[in-house]
Amino acid sequence: MPARVRAPELSGDGGWIGVERPLSLKALRGKVVLLHFWTYSCVNCLRVIEELRRLERRFTEELVVVGVHSPKFPREAEHESLERAVRRHRIAHPVLDDPNLTTWDRYGIKAWPTLVLVDPKGYVAGALSGEGHGRQLAKVIAEVVARHEKKGTLATEPIDIDPVMPPGGLLAFPGKVAVSADGMRVAIADTAHDQVLVCTTDGLVLEAHTGFIQPQGVRFDGDAVMVCDAGANRVVRTDGVVLADGMSSPWDVVVDGDGSLVIAEAGRHRLARVRAGEQRVLLAAGTGEEGMEDDDATKALLAQPSGVTRTPEGIIFVDAEASALRVLTRAGKVVTLVGQGLFDWGADDGGPDDARLQHPLGVAASADGRHVYVADTFNSLLRAWDGETLRTLAVDGLSEPGGLDVLADGRLVVADTNNHRILVVDPLTGASEPLELDETWLMSTAGPALSVPSGELLGVPVSVDLADEELDLSAGDPVRISIEARPASLLVDGPSDWSLAAAEGQVELRAGEPGGGLLLVEVVTRTRRGERSAVRVRRSRHRLDIT
Repeated sequence: MPARVRAPELSGDGGWIGVERPLSLKALRGKVVLLHFWTYSCVNCLRVIEELRRLERRFTEELVVVGVHSPKFPREAEHESLERAVRRHRIAHPVLDDPNLTTWDRYGIKAWPTLVLVDPKGYVAGALSGEGHGRQLAKVIAEVVARHEKKGTLATEPIDIDPVMPPGGLLAFPGKVAVSADGMRVAIADTAHDQVLVCTTDGLVLEAHTGFIQPQGVRFDGDAVMVCDAGANRVVRTDGVVLADGMSSPWDVVVDGDGSLVIAEAGRHRLARVRAGEQRVLLAAGTGEEGMEDDDATKALLAQPSGVTRTPEGIIFVDAEASALRVLTRAGKVVTLVGQGLFDWGADDGGPDDARLQHPLGVAASADGRHVYVADTFNSLLRAWDGETLRTLAVDGLSEPGGLDVLADGRLVVADTNNHRILVVDPLTGASEPLELDETWLMSTAGPALSVPSGELLGVPVSVDLADEELDLSAGDPVRISIEARPASLLVDGPSDWSLAAAEGQVELRAGEPGGGLLLVEVVTRTRRGERSAVRVRRSRHRLDIT
């Protein structure tokens, strides 16, 4: 019978997250302990965290999961960065911050993720690497629990957990953004809130779509938005149409020239393709093996592709774990533009041989494809590639930006992930300003589109549905109408107000400068039913085109 191995004690210079006092295996005697050696850049580690949630729910009293954070990248070795990652991924078990890999080395760990099971007597009961072991682990844990319960060596008293809660506020760790084809709307993956917001380019929130699990990549598809529902392993539209299912952490999506979708399938280290009108997921590039090797598309090795964009050259993507900018060419080749390997990173500008990135997650191209912008996530920088040289944009104050896109005027809209905000950045000067979100019109209804030549009168009909009520005429005209345009230049007189004494009528506005935008109509009505009075507010938004 092989000798049993005592599990080495836990140690990490960064301390603990999620508990008030440091833990030790000695103090956890009587518990089944599952050690998860992980690093927060690793998508497969994040997928294991989701598997562990099911085990924690099943073995609430008997099992203690301990995340042993063992960083790969310099950014991950910063304690504050790890604390934010724990909040972002809603980790509810203790995490040991081991920046110098002390516990990693004691256990002889060779790969992320690795799971080590420790029995209630403090001996190693087994180890597994990779993801997808949930059922096997559940079986083994059940056997260990039964054996030690019979021996009387199992403790069921809970340990005190102080989980780090996600932030409040309108946004929580937004992961990606996208600009609509008409340049008028922005989609925001509000990742930690499991929702996608759609707003105007000046921040007026028009739609909030829920029901996702940690959404990432977003892309407009007409009036709907395609969403990489990363936690649910699918790509789905906001109108409920499923575009691709059974994926592994899809992180971004773009429409290719032939109308097919190219998806950065981070969990399988490949680019996938879904042809227009189909749901079948095809291979676009990569073998499924993690690495960095240029070759024909289906022979090349990729490492956690996390952002995609389309240019005349082909599909340009960022390979996060290789800290690389690469392209799937129209000729069907994968070519590396910036990057040297899985363990080569930095923040240097320069040509292909000198430039370095650190775990980039986002990429976007200018309208002409001449400039490619990169969210250099772990360097907390924005970078620009012109086909020959990588340079750093002069933008300060970013914290792990996860995605970006290009507005119609050439400015960038950036998901400043750890700062829970969206920034608008001038790539030429580096000047930036937050996109201030306004939810006032979130519950408004979408009205019919309106179009009128510049300088002509625009008639806006007003109709109030009174149902079983009547207008309250006790204090003057009971119907007040406020109308404004976004941008304001679409109307000659800017925002205007009217009042009506009747439930139906029409107001007229003079069309301003040619262009497109929104007409926002607010109707406030005083009503009465018997002795009871009320104020009703109805808001509608209309697409407005001034020709």
